[in-house]
Amino acid sequence: MVTSTVDRQGLTDVIEHVNDDHQDELLSIAQVFIDADAERATLLDVSDSGLKLQVDTPAGSRSHLHAFSMTGDAEDKILFLAYQAMVRQRKLPPGTKTRYFRFVERQTLSANMLRLVFTTDRPLPANEPGYAFFFSLKALRPTRQNKDVEYSDMPLMMRLWFRGMLTVMKWLKPTARRKLLNSMYSKSKYYTLRASFPAENDDSAHRLAWIDVYTHGDSPGSVWARSLAPGDMVKSTAEYREKTDHVHEGRVLLIADETAMPALAAVLENWRNPLPPTLVLISRSEAEQDYVDASLIPEDSQVYRIVADGEERKERVEALLRTLGPLDAAWGALEHSDAKMVRVFLRTRHSLAASNNRVRGYWKLGDD
Repeated sequence: MVTSTVDRQGLTDVIEHVNDDHQDELLSIAQVFIDADAERATLLDVSDSGLKLQVDTPAGSRSHLHAFSMTGDAEDKILFLAYQAMVRQRKLPPGTKTRYFRFVERQTLSANMLRLVFTTDRPLPANEPGYAFFFSLKALRPTRQNKDVEYSDMPLMMRLWFRGMLTVMKWLKPTARRKLLNSMYSKSKYYTLRASFPAENDDSAHRLAWIDVYTHGDSPGSVWARSLAPGDMVKSTAEYREKTDHVHEGRVLLIADETAMPALAAVLENWRNPLPPTLVLISRSEAEQDYVDASLIPEDSQVYRIVADGEERKERVEALLRTLGPLDAAWGALEHSDAKMVRVFLRTRHSLAASNNRVRGYWKLGDD
């Protein structure tokens, strides 16, 4: 079996890792795609086009070749194949957070805001503002022979090396720990579910997703969002729910920069507070302000727009906060240090408890 573009040593690592840590997944591949009577499967080799398995059955052992339906990294292709097999076998433990999305199309909403449209077999949350998925910033691409590859959600066992990492991190200094974490997650990023919808000719389950991404330069997330092609499969390994129920009563401040505008738009779309909010929209350019459509903003809302960057942005936000009247609650998201400044101000000036003072840092200056 010829390995054309995969580094041999790296491939050996993949084969050893999969055989050691993913026996259940290999067995599912064998039972679904090769022989239903398989009792054990061992990965022998991997190429760009497929894998070679030794499959043990009551009748004996034989080696088999099986073609990949996607292009991409070797381990990702193997695990996606396992994903398909385990779905067919209904081997989905409750509470799994790993899911795959199929990319449908990309829409340009503004100079820097892209809407990524995905479908997924696993039902999506409906009307949950701020619900986010932790996307791996790479993709599997269908081969020419498999443009209609089937998919659904599949749980994969947590990598054993995470256990070792957790042990190591206990002994690291904070700066070293942060550096390690940044390196571990530099190729994954949370993006907010702007909205979800039932697929065509489907039941009431929401399986079509809008993921709106603010792009800036050649950051990893921006490159990923611009590079996806229809049919690509992307993986999310975690999910996060924003807490927004506290905004539906009292005098509320909503504050967001471009990265949080998709979540903000969902909050406004689901507004149930009889009082209109005080709304602060922050952006680097004037054009991005239009992302939050005027039709979403409740009547009589106080709307403040800040177009600035860096220290000027922080100074203008702080100056604006000093002019606001009494507040009972706040929700928002912006740059990490800006968010901290807003939280501290609201805590000291307006006596907001943590449960009503939910302003988060979506990104950190220097990390994007």
